[in-house]
Amino acid sequence: MHAITHIELNAIDLAWDIIARFRNSDLPLAFYDDWVNIANDEAKHFSMLTNYLNQNNACYGDFPAHDSLWESAEKTSDDILSRLAIVPLVLEARGLDTTPGAINKLSATGDTKAARILKIIGEEEISHVATGVRWFHHICKSRELEPASTFQLLVKSQFNGFLKPPFATYARTLAGFPRFYYEPLSKLR
Repeated sequence: MHAITHIELNAIDLAWDIIARFRNSDLPLAFYDDWVNIANDEAKHFSMLTNYLNQNNACYGDFPAHDSLWESAEKTSDDILSRLAIVPLVLEARGLDTTPGAINKLSATGDTKAARILKIIGEEEISHVATGVRWFHHICKSRELEPASTFQLLVKSQFNGFLKPPFATYARTLAGFPRFYYEPLSKLR
């Protein structure tokens, strides 16, 4: 749960970073409103998780954490389209893939409180991915780019690694994220 808490803290920073970093990007106010709402959701997730850790005699920061999320932010700091492709459409979408398995494992061990927290987070992350999809499409249209091939090109050039199946295709579909965008990338190693 500590690792997930770290992810949520990074997600708060990433939401505010996209607002501040791309403030001069000729985007409508709705773009910034969406990311403020996401930052609020991520802060709620972080709060639920830190409360859980505290109730279990732990604190955020008690264990080491990695910087790979923030490294992705740095790598995509020069282009809003790259940022949207990598952060919500790769990294947050990966959370959609892994959360159900984590919920099942926690439930199997009897940790229903942690499982409930992850269920809330997983459900709310669908809307975060949907926001990423919507704005990715908006910017592709404004640049006269085809979204699926642009996404694939950006992932190949900006993401270290490959997209790892299995995918939560139902959750991704709810977010408006078509399979033909990401499935071809899972075959690359």
